[in-house]
Amino acid sequence: MVKTNKFRMFVIVALGFIFVFMTTIGILFWQQLSPEEKNLFIGFIRQHAAFILFIIFFILAGYCFFLNWVFRLYVLPVNKVAEEIAIIYSSNPSHRLDVKGSSDIKRLVDAINQGADQYEGQQKKVQATIKKAIAEADAEIKTLAAVMAELPEGIIVCNSQGQILLYNNRANYLLTGSRTKDGDRASEPPDSNPVVAQQEISINGKGRFMGLGRSVFSIIDKKLIVHALEEISEKLNRKDSDVASYFVIALDSNKLIRSETIPILDNAQQFTGFAMIMREITQQMAFNRQIGSLLQSLTTGIRASLASIQAAIETILSYPQMTPKQLDQFQQIIHNEVIAIGNTLDRTSAEHSCHIHTQWPLVDMMAHHLMRTISKKALDNLGVTITIREIDKESWIRVDSYSMIVAMLFMIERLHKKTGRNRFGFTIERKEMVVYLDLDWEGEPIPLETLHSWEKENLVFGNDCLPLTLEEVKKHHEWELWSFARKQNSHQACLRLLLPAVQVTAGSETIRHLTILPDSRPEFYEFNLFDQPGQKTELDNRLLTELSFTVFDTETTGLDPRGGDEIISIGGVRIINNRILRKENFNQLIDPRRSLPSDAIKIHGIQPEMLKGKPFIETVLPLFHRFCKGTILVAHNAAFDMRMLQMKEAATDTKFINPVLDTLLLSAFLHPAHKSHDIEKIAVRLGVNLFGRHTALGDAMMTAEMFLKMIPLLAQQNIHTLKEAREASKTSYYARLKY
Repeated sequence: MVKTNKFRMFVIVALGFIFVFMTTIGILFWQQLSPEEKNLFIGFIRQHAAFILFIIFFILAGYCFFLNWVFRLYVLPVNKVAEEIAIIYSSNPSHRLDVKGSSDIKRLVDAINQGADQYEGQQKKVQATIKKAIAEADAEIKTLAAVMAELPEGIIVCNSQGQILLYNNRANYLLTGSRTKDGDRASEPPDSNPVVAQQEISINGKGRFMGLGRSVFSIIDKKLIVHALEEISEKLNRKDSDVASYFVIALDSNKLIRSETIPILDNAQQFTGFAMIMREITQQMAFNRQIGSLLQSLTTGIRASLASIQAAIETILSYPQMTPKQLDQFQQIIHNEVIAIGNTLDRTSAEHSCHIHTQWPLVDMMAHHLMRTISKKALDNLGVTITIREIDKESWIRVDSYSMIVAMLFMIERLHKKTGRNRFGFTIERKEMVVYLDLDWEGEPIPLETLHSWEKENLVFGNDCLPLTLEEVKKHHEWELWSFARKQNSHQACLRLLLPAVQVTAGSETIRHLTILPDSRPEFYEFNLFDQPGQKTELDNRLLTELSFTVFDTETTGLDPRGGDEIISIGGVRIINNRILRKENFNQLIDPRRSLPSDAIKIHGIQPEMLKGKPFIETVLPLFHRFCKGTILVAHNAAFDMRMLQMKEAATDTKFINPVLDTLLLSAFLHPAHKSHDIEKIAVRLGVNLFGRHTALGDAMMTAEMFLKMIPLLAQQNIHTLKEAREASKTSYYARLKY
């Protein structure tokens, strides 16, 4: 189109030049004539004016016909040849030129087609080699996928921005409750059709989506992961041997999931991502609670029996009239029974406690590390200064660090409001098998009734909120809590926590070692997304090859959004890292609550009975909005589809603010010499197979294929970024269409 406009401008300039030239010659000729010659010339013109005008018109018409002939045989074919050569070498090697023009143009086209045949042959050889290599890599990936699918744990790998790079079916099942196409029972995880890094999107009640390139924060509470990463960072700085962080995910379905988070470092020892290993502990915790109740009842009964035996011993000892032999035998029997019962009680209690700790994420850590983290957070969030006065650096405790930190900050915030104090002191001391954590201040101690009221409250501190009370965390960690004055008649008060001490020995815990990526890529899997930049607001300057896209299409009752036509189907598929994630798709029929015109049924084939019982647009559109979050929207004739979505924004309380690209406009920009830019013609031109036409998901898949083919063609036109693609789209005539 640009070259055509230049030619037309050349024609206009040429005509203007000829006119100026002839006018100049005429003026010079006129000036050379004598008055008699001028009168004679004027008379001649007046006498033969019609004939002279006819000659001038004939010359101009011939000139125009000549230029049009040159344009059709040389200029327009050259433009079309240039466009179609770009298609051959950038998108579709099987495409051949069929351009009408002069004999010279035809010879050029034949030569180009012969070169294209040779190029295609070489491409097929290269593709065969690539295909073989991909097949070998796929076999290794499938092996990895099968192994990961058989793991009892869910696995999620994320980059440093929290984008999901890899996950297995178990993780998808644990966090979203989705099932495979084979229809597993809701109580059983999907174990067929193992897939790694490509799992079909499913929608639960909260609209959670598991998918590559998505943020893990949309599935798991961001505060939990941020806390885990902060704890990992501190462990890395301290060069601890165990760098993992542990927490519990409580889902809306009352499901409890234990998560172990470990860092992934690059070969320069820089943090580049993290992996999460998850296991469901809901049933285990319920079983442990039952065992705990039984153990408590057993403990109470045995201790009562022990008290009776001790009382009997004291009674026997009170009556010395027994013979020495009888007394000795009786005392020895009772004494042995007491020791045996006590040993049994201690052993059972210790074994049960160990069993619970292996199921619930209580991990061993040094008490002063925990207290320093609490002190820093108290200063940052409350402006409260906590001075750690005495530290027993050999004091190890077993805690769930996240709930413990929130519980401590919860109490410090209450103390700050109750006492009005901004300064507190920490003292850490170990006495035998108990660790004392003392928080003291100048003032009166907190009444026990106040402490009991705090224990009944849910733990809320700033943006951190746990579905637990302080009393539940207290029981979980087996601590004791009370308030007292340091000395009688003094003004120094103390809040004391007593926690069981842990004896840590080498090899007593399973330690997660660092995962460090090698210099070269692993042969079995491509983790190239680690190097991708995260989502930012400056999308305009991002390369198209770096962006994430949602390609979508709608089927409707008609073509008049303002006249009451409704959406009856939405289909979408995501593009990440220049790759279509076919199994991460959105495909939903919608009840339009109106009749379907027969003309529309002939196009999309959706019958009215197929829409009965399907959800309304008010349910589907918010879910599709979440599916598209953080991506660029792509559609063919996007103006129509976006208008259909926008007409429902008020009713569904959603607003699509994603940037939009239109393959119709991009095609018109890339191939202005082609008159047709409908989806079928573009697909044939770019070598995209026609499949699933006039279904929302089928058209979305085809549009995604076409869009990927257009990206290298745009690059040839120096269109590389989102802004450049959008500006190029504006130059098309079709950009003027309104709906």
